[in-house]
Amino acid sequence: MKYMLMIYDNPDTRSVFFGPDGEGLMAEMDALMAELTESGELVSTDALADPASTKVVRVRDDIPVITDGPLAEAKEHFGGYLIVDCESEARAVEIAARWPSARFTAMEVRPILDVSGEEM
Repeated sequence: MKYMLMIYDNPDTRSVFFGPDGEGLMAEMDALMAELTESGELVSTDALADPASTKVVRVRDDIPVITDGPLAEAKEHFGGYLIVDCESEARAVEIAARWPSARFTAMEVRPILDVSGEEM
């Protein structure tokens, strides 16, 4: 079963990871990534650029309206993801709980659907 683990950030969490105390957290992340790669559970992962480079597109009356940045009222933003292929939802939740940034912000675990609408 494939799951997307969505990593949420805010300005404070990014500064923790890229600040002077982030080395240990990055080492934990690297170790977990190596484990998931070795087990074959890691399908894909990427971090996303700073939300300031985001474009939001909405179509109104067949006209695209494009604005900068994520939703203004959001305190957290979607910062990256992992796609894992594991045996159960419980395993996907376990992986999310071990991701270092889960100590600071939310991690969302969501099954991925195939084109028929069935969970993969």
